[in-house]
Amino acid sequence: MIRRLFLFILLFNAVSVELLSAPCCGGTANVPALISGDNQSQFTATFASGSVVAEAPVEGGIKYRKEKDNETIQSFRFDGAFLLSDRAQVGITLPVMRRARSRGEYFAESTGLGDVAVNLGYEVLPEWSYSPWQPRGVVFVSGTIPTGGSLYDAKELYKVDSRGRGLWGASAGALLTKVLGNWDFSFLVEGHRGFSREIRNDLGVLQLNPGWGASSLLSVGLSPAGGNVRLGLSVAPSFEEAIATEGIISGRGESVALWTSAAQVSYLPSNTMSMSLIYSDQTFIHASQNSSLNRTVSFLIQKRFER
Repeated sequence: MIRRLFLFILLFNAVSVELLSAPCCGGTANVPALISGDNQSQFTATFASGSVVAEAPVEGGIKYRKEKDNETIQSFRFDGAFLLSDRAQVGITLPVMRRARSRGEYFAESTGLGDVAVNLGYEVLPEWSYSPWQPRGVVFVSGTIPTGGSLYDAKELYKVDSRGRGLWGASAGALLTKVLGNWDFSFLVEGHRGFSREIRNDLGVLQLNPGWGASSLLSVGLSPAGGNVRLGLSVAPSFEEAIATEGIISGRGESVALWTSAAQVSYLPSNTMSMSLIYSDQTFIHASQNSSLNRTVSFLIQKRFER
């Protein structure tokens, strides 16, 4: 039972910092709130604080920011998931973000709701009996509500009031999990696309035409001696096609590639409660393109209700 609980913690720790992982906020793994263990419902609160330390140019590589250019992102994220039947489930993600940036004597900050997500999941590979090779598998579809605003909607200095993509979106994917002894593994893959929208202002109409995007997550964890502590590592690459614009500005931007690495330690005080400390770094793998790069520390606490 403890190993199965840790398997879910591995997945959720790996993605709990994804809220802070994007260049606000389009190049991140699109991971929904999912139940991957034997629970009726679960509720998770994540507190995260990160700093933008570098930029990945379009041509690749890393350019670190100057000491006087400080940009920080803090967030609180609530995730809830509930079973609708023995194998079907529904989940919701509600993020609140604060972004601040100072460059010399200039400073700007903004706090508000990020993009809200709602998802449906179905367990296509249930783990009713032990198998040495078959993983547990959940497929899902998810919808994104553009409550966070985008870079195109931003009005504040340094665009600190952009906390999302500003686009309605839909995604579909699958999650596979497996426990082997004291080791646990998970793999997630998803594809998504935003819907076109128009922005009207005094200059005219700007139409945004987003492309396709995809992300994945590979994570591994170890529970020493099968105890209540586990250590985990994960890597999450993501890709976003460029947004094409029409109207007052016609053109096409550049695609975004982003790699997020994370390490975490978790503790289970009981079978229905868990706590985790996570560190994520987007400068560790030098493969990102056209994105700001963050380093983030997060604390997660989760309450589960058994079937």
